Amino acid sequence: MINNKGFGKFEVLTVFVLIIIVFVFLMHTILCGASEQKFVTMKDSAISFSKVVTTNIESFHNTNKVYLQEAIDEGLMIKIKSPVGQGNCSTSESSVQVVDGKPYVTLLCNNYLIEKVNFSNDADVDIYEVSKWEEEKKENSEEKILYNCEENGNLVFPEYFEELYFVYEMNKKYGSNYFSANEVNECKVVSKAFYRIKKDIKSN
Repeated sequence: MINNKGFGKFEVLTVFVLIIIVFVFLMHTILCGASEQKFVTMKDSAISFSKVVTTNIESFHNTNKVYLQEAIDEGLMIKIKSPVGQGNCSTSESSVQVVDGKPYVTLLCNNYLIEKVNFSNDADVDIYEVSKWEEEKKENSEEKILYNCEENGNLVFPEYFEELYFVYEMNKKYGSNYFSANEVNECKVVSKAFYRIKKDIKSN
């Protein structure tokens, strides 16, 4: 059957299907491009964080590992807006670690992670998708010991931290000068194993 414009039903259907295919292709291209740009922005933020810390390394208490919150507290940076979701990148799990004089930066934004990358070379940067730290161990999860402190039966901090960040928060709260958790004596240090799933999703 031919309509009054001279097109048969088959031809109309074919054109309709082709329009849908083109639309899907364009949307996929646009969304993938936007996603790629988000990861590029995250990488650029990690590089900037690393440069600020290494340029001002003598400003920090522990020059072997510096957290984003420390750089913010020193007035050297502001919070990093997450390019991959709402809010800001983690200030307690983002850090610059100095090993043999070279900086290795970790940046956690929402559930995406750049981990221990030295940007002095042109190697690809892995982007990981990670879950929250939980006490329940799941298959293929990674483990980390996190710390808190008990005072009069209550936890000092609302969450558990990795050791050196815990020490930083203790020094800030009590005006102390600790470098490790086993030096702390203001309260009872407690530690627990936490687990998360980490999946490598792309190289940048």
